[in-house]
Amino acid sequence: MNEFIRLQLKLKWGFNRNNDKKSAIMTAVASCLAIAVALALVWALTFVLKASMSVDAKKLSQLYITIIMIALTVVATGMQVTRLYKPADMMITARFPLSPFKLFMGYLILNYIDLTIYATILLLPIMIAYGVAMHCISALYIVGIILGAVLLPMVPFAVSVFLAIPIVYISQLLSKHGVLRLIIFVVFLVGCFVLYYYILNVLADFFIHRDWETGTLEIWDKILTGLDSKYNPAVYLANVIFFKNFLVGLGVTVVFSAVLTAIGVAIARIVCSDIRNKALENGFGGYKRVTTLDNYGSARAIWRYTFREILRTKTYSYFYLGVAISTPVMVFLCHRLVSMVGEAQIGKGINFGVSVLVIAVFMAMICSFTGTILSVEGKNFYITKLVPVGFRKQLLIKSVLNVLVSVVALIISAVVLWALDFVSLKELGVIVLSQFLLAVGLVFNGVNLNLANPNLKPKANGETEEINITYMLLIGLVIAAGLGACSIIFPRKFDNGALYAYIVCAGVGALYALVNILIFAFTADKKYKNIEI
Repeated sequence: MNEFIRLQLKLKWGFNRNNDKKSAIMTAVASCLAIAVALALVWALTFVLKASMSVDAKKLSQLYITIIMIALTVVATGMQVTRLYKPADMMITARFPLSPFKLFMGYLILNYIDLTIYATILLLPIMIAYGVAMHCISALYIVGIILGAVLLPMVPFAVSVFLAIPIVYISQLLSKHGVLRLIIFVVFLVGCFVLYYYILNVLADFFIHRDWETGTLEIWDKILTGLDSKYNPAVYLANVIFFKNFLVGLGVTVVFSAVLTAIGVAIARIVCSDIRNKALENGFGGYKRVTTLDNYGSARAIWRYTFREILRTKTYSYFYLGVAISTPVMVFLCHRLVSMVGEAQIGKGINFGVSVLVIAVFMAMICSFTGTILSVEGKNFYITKLVPVGFRKQLLIKSVLNVLVSVVALIISAVVLWALDFVSLKELGVIVLSQFLLAVGLVFNGVNLNLANPNLKPKANGETEEINITYMLLIGLVIAAGLGACSIIFPRKFDNGALYAYIVCAGVGALYALVNILIFAFTADKKYKNIEI
């Protein structure tokens, strides 16, 4: 079992010289940016709350510890479901010279080790940023957060062992209902975004007006008071970090986690054994559907196949189609936030520029997934060379589908902004035209990039390769920032600035789309023929 754990850790955390260095660099850069944004948000929120409320360091820290615990519980539950109940390598590990119990315990230990690493990565920098903002950094505080990082995984791990069981059964019930799962994800995504928007809105309001309304302070006071409860595990962990009632905090955390984990593992062992045995006996083929030959034309067949591929691939269905569906709501919230900050710093009359900026950013997010239009085929890519349909036609049909998904989100978002009087009818037309051209350019840019860098290495569960998505997202964000800046600045600096902004938005979109279409037309043949699995 020790060798099994060591090999699994090496596969996940070990360095492999064969790994894609570009992907590793881009992942590191993206991670650093995400960490920097999170730490800046923690520092800003702490600074504001400290300046506006009389609250001690321990009580306020419980807010962040609670959020981290919830995040780790979600991560831990996902790991329990994936490793214990739905491992991709079940057919292989079933042949290992390990008893089912040792295999079960090995996966539990792996999950706990991974959770400890995540807990350390989350807690240490966040609590250091918090300590800087609260001016409570000391040698004892550093020792406390190190102890906290050791204890932090215990409660999320114990809770996740229990949570994973109903989630597995619910996921089995929803396994044949991809649309329902997508709806649940969209609701969850919008909810998270609304919460994020609320926090940013509160921070922006404070830094702009240098004060808060009484109602806002009352809400935050209720939140902090509610979290400071004996039923909140974060309170006991905060006791350890700040060495206040240290033994009580340590004892409750360890004993509660140990008892809950023991009960959960006893139940999970029975459930896990039953689920794995059924999966092995059925060969993962419990659900069979009787199908007939479809007499579709080539275009309709490829279109239908591509759409089903989106629904069946988790990355596509959730973070591509899910983001596209929720874009109108997120555009509305982002527009309100950015326009509020912009009007305070620049002045009124920036709605058009803000609309261009916000919608362009979401177009970049949606269209970035076209960087995997070939990679998503994975080991089945050879089929695209065997079917009696030209590869140009295949790619064009897939590209049109991606453009349509973007355009639907674009039109709904633009109409929402117009209906709420954020933009005029003329500005609405310019936004729809320019962003449609931008979407076309982004889609064909993604196709060209994927032709040059197909990334067809075998991937578990048909998931997409992230490096091309990252490249496309960066390209899209740069273009969005440029268009947004021009649309905000030109009307304020030039007499006919609004007209110039319209021309720049439409011109850049048209030029970008034309260039990428021409690149596709003249280079796709050679690139496609050179692709091999």
